[in-house]
Amino acid sequence: MEITALIISTTRSRAPLLRYAISSAINQSRGPNELVVVMSYYDREIKDLVDPYGFVIHHVSTGVGPMWARGIRESSGDVIAFLDDDDEWLQNKLSHVEKAFSSITGLGLYHNLFQFVDANGNELHCHELPAYYCSMILNRSAIIKDDLGLYMRSKVDEWLHADYWSLFYNTSSLSALKDALTSRLNLIESINLYSDALFFILVLSQCYTVLHEPIILTKYRIHAGQTSRKILNGEFMDMATRDHELFNRIIKEHNTCR
Repeated sequence: MEITALIISTTRSRAPLLRYAISSAINQSRGPNELVVVMSYYDREIKDLVDPYGFVIHHVSTGVGPMWARGIRESSGDVIAFLDDDDEWLQNKLSHVEKAFSSITGLGLYHNLFQFVDANGNELHCHELPAYYCSMILNRSAIIKDDLGLYMRSKVDEWLHADYWSLFYNTSSLSALKDALTSRLNLIESINLYSDALFFILVLSQCYTVLHEPIILTKYRIHAGQTSRKILNGEFMDMATRDHELFNRIIKEHNTCR
């Protein structure tokens, strides 16, 4: 099995954090077979850091979807482990990913638990954060292969507060079978914000199994420029609404698992 580590970076302001993300991918106990970084800006130092392990793609987009889709399309791994530019992996992340996909028949998506850290990488406990973040922690193992209609919500606010968010929250905690995504790249290109939710829905809509393990393998960074924090403050709601409409459309029109 070959694993691609795929990172996207949407803004130059996160370049310092991106270096930490790249280092965490490179320094795995089970290294990635390929490292792909999709960036909306040019940075020679980052390119030089990535080149021995893979390649950099320059792609400018207002949404994250086209950047993820481009990276998926040009990657060569059987499994793609996703990483946002402001997060990091623990050193044993890819070892667990490989074990899961090697041992579970029909696995399409793997989700691990994460540790909150501050801008400087110091550990944060969820009780130090808004209650929303504590609700994302799922301390039990879960295998999901359900009727996709269970995840339909009529209003975007209902979707954003659904009790199943913890099954896929944080893209950096997700790894997916590439074959489960390549036939749906047009849908991935349409996503604006919620790539984590989209990958979950796309995989389930094709009858693959989803596994959540309560093992901390990701450092999820809380900082002022964080997209999810801006959404909590009421920003980007037009994008959130369009993403919600896309989720419902996929569940209604692209569900082959019936």
